[in-house]
Amino acid sequence: MTDSHALLGEALEHHQAGRHDQAATLYRRALEIDPDEPTALYLFGLLNFEAGQTLAALDLLSKVVKLRPDHAQAGFTLANLRHWRGDYAQAVAGYRAVLELQPDHVAARIGLAKALRDDGELDEAAAECRAALDLDPSSADAYDALGGVLTALGRLGLAIDAYRAAIALQPDIASPRIGLAMALVGEDRPREALEAADAALAIDRNLADAWFARGSALEAMRRLDEAAAALETAVALDPGQALSQLRLGNVYGELQRGEEAIKALREAISLDPTLKEAHASLGSLYFLTGQKAEAERFSWLALAIDPDMIAPRLNLASMLAERGDLVEAKAHRDAAYGRQNLFVETAPDPRRRVLILSTAESGNVPFKYLLPRERYTRINWIVEYADEGQVAGLPAYDVVFNAIGDPDLAGPTEAPVARFLETCAAPVFNDPVAVLRTFRHQTPELLAGLAGVTAPRTVRLAAEDVSRMGLTAAVTAANLTWPVMIRPIGSHGGQGLIRVDSAAELILAKVPAGQDLYLTAFHDFRSLDGGWRKYRIIFVDRVPYPYHLAISNRWLVHHGTADMLKRPERLAEELRFLEDPEAAIGAAAMEAVAQIGQRLNLDYCGVDFSVLPNGAVLVFEANANMLVHPEAADSPLAPKNPYVKRILDAVEAMIAP
Repeated sequence: MTDSHALLGEALEHHQAGRHDQAATLYRRALEIDPDEPTALYLFGLLNFEAGQTLAALDLLSKVVKLRPDHAQAGFTLANLRHWRGDYAQAVAGYRAVLELQPDHVAARIGLAKALRDDGELDEAAAECRAALDLDPSSADAYDALGGVLTALGRLGLAIDAYRAAIALQPDIASPRIGLAMALVGEDRPREALEAADAALAIDRNLADAWFARGSALEAMRRLDEAAAALETAVALDPGQALSQLRLGNVYGELQRGEEAIKALREAISLDPTLKEAHASLGSLYFLTGQKAEAERFSWLALAIDPDMIAPRLNLASMLAERGDLVEAKAHRDAAYGRQNLFVETAPDPRRRVLILSTAESGNVPFKYLLPRERYTRINWIVEYADEGQVAGLPAYDVVFNAIGDPDLAGPTEAPVARFLETCAAPVFNDPVAVLRTFRHQTPELLAGLAGVTAPRTVRLAAEDVSRMGLTAAVTAANLTWPVMIRPIGSHGGQGLIRVDSAAELILAKVPAGQDLYLTAFHDFRSLDGGWRKYRIIFVDRVPYPYHLAISNRWLVHHGTADMLKRPERLAEELRFLEDPEAAIGAAAMEAVAQIGQRLNLDYCGVDFSVLPNGAVLVFEANANMLVHPEAADSPLAPKNPYVKRILDAVEAMIAP
């Protein structure tokens, strides 16, 4: 026994001096002499725990507790190890066993509180924190633990108070500053959160959690490049943290760094397959990049973990609607918006708080860049799911932006919007009544009498009429001559649009069944050089701004499919149009376009058109559902951005003068 004790004394000196290899050798020799020596087992277990050898530590410490049930410190260390390994129930039992031995063991009460928190027993966890503070009112660790429990309970104001109390008691520890930062992020106080995170980093710049908190605060402040850099540091310091990978993936996604976003989100899932937010984010990212099979797979995986998640249901609804499965799509929307139909995105320093009237359908004005989160607090309200009492409980707002831009899809929102507007005293942009005048089949009537404007005849057919009469008879009854363009109502970007040149061709045409349709007379709008041109001009407060020109070799013209990037001369022509639209299309055509904006009489809208050889403006569509977005800085289209900025600046001047 004397030899064993001497070895332990020498081993402990090495252990405390950080010479772990020498200490391990001596602990082993001591255990060879006496395999059941509790002190040797405990110290060697502690050494293994410190070195990250958790299985060996678990075995050694378990032996100590079995041999010496009254060894409180061994029981406490074993409970800490089990907690660290995620064995929360066993950790709780271990801490309770220690407290049976030593009811005044403050650290065990704090450990128990944290294990209960992580096991989802939040009220019990809060009670243990308060019990620890009753034992030691000056315990910074107890206040820190209480802050974590209150954060998990959603009581962020009280959590902030607890973290500040911990900091006041022990200013040189980083943990409560990190917790404070995350609670402040949750309270939409990102600048204070950044200060707290930076204070933690001033104590120790190698703390992954502090870099995570810094990245979270910067993300909330919309300083996304800086947020990505901070989160990259967090991941480099601790690659095994799934939440860091998740947040980094989301930030990459917002920065349109798609491949990096996918990689980070997949890594988050590999680290924690139960992380529902990572599955949902990956589903959304795949959906936005057009990878529909993967989007559907990950959306279903997210819902398998939590059927109440909203984003994956909305992704599935959109994909099902595209496939024509409208009933199932609506079921997913009902499940999502029946649970939550109001979404608040808080800006760091909002110029305005904007209440956005939206529909669950796809007929919303794309407002991501018109109302950027950096400048506006956005309160997105899915109106058709509102009950009559919700209006009184809406968050405070300064202005209203009606994003319900497609009258074909606005039907379910008309009554609730009308009720809301009866009592709304704030300015409303894009009057819903004016939007309802922009049905495609009403455009010729709306623009009638404008000099130099041609709006092709368009007829709206109800699905039941098509089913009853047959499409050929419906075309004849509509008094249209060939060629005819056919599209489902509510479609944009050419989705579902076909051109039929004869009655015989109509028989073989793939026309979506069971949907209302638009039939539009086709006009040959080829330019003299054989190209098909489509111009877009955006009206902001009725003032025209050129947005883009697409030139294609075929009649269905869209900027993304017109091979503009392969034709420098076409890009050059687009830039000339953006710089001086009157010189590009002629003064008469430009005046006709300006008159279209006046006739539409909307605060934000646009017109897609071509210019016929005789100088007349041929209108494709004129409505509020017009996308405007900047191009990536490294894109060949980036020279367009100064002209895009003029539009976005005009919107800002209108909404937040």
